[in-house]
Amino acid sequence: MVFSGKFQSDVSTVNNDVRHFDVAEFKPEYQEYQDDQNKNGWWNPCGSGAFRLIDCQVTEVGYQDGTTTRDPKKDPVIGMLIGGSNDLVSAKMVDLDPQMQLVSEIWGLTMRLTDGKIPGFFEGKFLPAPFRDILFSRQQQNGGGDQTATAIYQSVLDDLSWVNVSHSPFLQQLKAMSEKVGKLSVRMMVYSYNTDHTNPEFTIGRVSGVIGPALEGEPDSFVLGRRFAPANGDRTPQNMNFFNAQVDAEGRNICVDLSNALPLLNGNGDFVDIGPIQLVVLGSEFDEGTTHLSESVFTPIGDPIPYMSTNWMHNTGALFNATNLTDRQIQAMSLQPLALLNTNDNSIMIRETQDGLLVRAEQVVHRLNPDMPVAVDFYASRYGVPSKGEQIEVTLQPPASDQGTGPDDLGIPIPVINVPESAITLGANAVTDANGKARYEYSVTGPGNPRKYMDGQVYLMSYTPVGATDYIQQFMDIIANLVFDHYTVPAQPTWNDVKPIMSQYNNLYPVMGRMLVNLSSYASMVRFRSVLELAFSREHNDPNYMPVTRDLSEPKRQMILKWLCEQDSSGKYVLRRGQDEAPLPIEPCASCEISEPQGQVKARLLAEAPEVLKGSKELAADLYRRHTNKQD
Repeated sequence: MVFSGKFQSDVSTVNNDVRHFDVAEFKPEYQEYQDDQNKNGWWNPCGSGAFRLIDCQVTEVGYQDGTTTRDPKKDPVIGMLIGGSNDLVSAKMVDLDPQMQLVSEIWGLTMRLTDGKIPGFFEGKFLPAPFRDILFSRQQQNGGGDQTATAIYQSVLDDLSWVNVSHSPFLQQLKAMSEKVGKLSVRMMVYSYNTDHTNPEFTIGRVSGVIGPALEGEPDSFVLGRRFAPANGDRTPQNMNFFNAQVDAEGRNICVDLSNALPLLNGNGDFVDIGPIQLVVLGSEFDEGTTHLSESVFTPIGDPIPYMSTNWMHNTGALFNATNLTDRQIQAMSLQPLALLNTNDNSIMIRETQDGLLVRAEQVVHRLNPDMPVAVDFYASRYGVPSKGEQIEVTLQPPASDQGTGPDDLGIPIPVINVPESAITLGANAVTDANGKARYEYSVTGPGNPRKYMDGQVYLMSYTPVGATDYIQQFMDIIANLVFDHYTVPAQPTWNDVKPIMSQYNNLYPVMGRMLVNLSSYASMVRFRSVLELAFSREHNDPNYMPVTRDLSEPKRQMILKWLCEQDSSGKYVLRRGQDEAPLPIEPCASCEISEPQGQVKARLLAEAPEVLKGSKELAADLYRRHTNKQD
């Protein structure tokens, strides 16, 4: 099932700069929009963290026999909407940490199929997952920075519910195929995200999505198939990205996902014309040093890829399918690499990895309390077939001193990450079993507050297949950890224990203080006690969970709940105050657009708009690449 539409990601950006976490040095201007001179609170200081799917419509479905349709007369699912929950608040988009912003996850998302009358022909909960294979400057038009970046969200819907699907042949097949595993697989390619607060589509982006059955034994967050990789590990000269394909030998077809691969022209999902493209399998006579091929060393697979067809991404999700493969083609693909050729000169544009090798980690983002074991599942395949006996080595990246900052000199020290090493105890190399799967285990302990004004520490771990010296990985194929510090819950917590934590959140997320509760005010916290108890007691994946950023250790969360819930013998809430301190005042905030009439705000912001919009993700990527290049 292919769907196309928009998404909103109303992330807060005050927390994009790690130095804003220093409560003692925090300034009011850090809660205002950036301008030509200063980053301030960056491009969306009063963001709520909300993530929503908007006007996402089913455009095409495919059946088990390989046929497809876009005609609602043949299948009424065409034209239906993919949306969020009908009775819950919006999902949340969350970074791991200001010093690791390149594994942003979606939490608390419910997805459902509806015709606007029946609430959900199916409904399921999106398992939190980070984006993968991000590529900056992939889109030629419509701004710069994060606005021209694209990435893939791959995950599953579990806890499925269905209503009567007898009216739709596609839904009947989808339900039947999903019953064994009990999950649906989801891929969303997000692009053309708007970070210009003077634009009517501010915080809105485009999404091209696909939903299908999740199969037994396959990973949830990526495709264990054929991996195409740029030779330089970044992008091809044509601006092509990493992408995946899946061969179904029994069904005699191959599906190539080009949604996040080919260079984009604009926010409509049109592609740049880079010449005629043909999927091929390279022959055994192929010389690794050859870039232009004679017809004797490759076999075409399917028709030329129709990527320049009108609305190809919108209609098909940029999935290219070749069906009715011959025995010869299937045999060749099981032994030799795939490639995309420009048929004007038979030049290789991009090809499959060396020896068809793919090694990726499933659980790549971890929020860890001290003294707990951790496990990561690795998967390995060669030419799309699970590979036994692949050794995978995991290493801790070296200290990095420049992560999670902006260009302004704030006079606040920038914490070094990946230290101390003693907080991470790595395991032995993982070795894949007959199913191409290996479990890697390691453990963590409290790092001892090395970042001073922030709890915990970020630890980034690289992984590589042993002996595969030519293996090409996307630069964010890593394991990212946020390891919290040790903390002992007081017997009777007071506001003195709670305030340092809540004041930091009040600084970083001004939408809370300006719209609901001033988290740095004892009186405001008391007034909204019941709401706060509800939010702090929710499950981690609940969209109402607090803190939204999920960067609070479990002992500190328990301490806050203990303070909120303590009662005296008469059943009255105690809410111990401790040392008497006056609450901080709530100041007007232009970024929240509540201190001026709406028309005045829009006119003023238009006048203040910076000429060049700097992307927070792009800056984070530049800093991370600079760090990893130092390693080399």
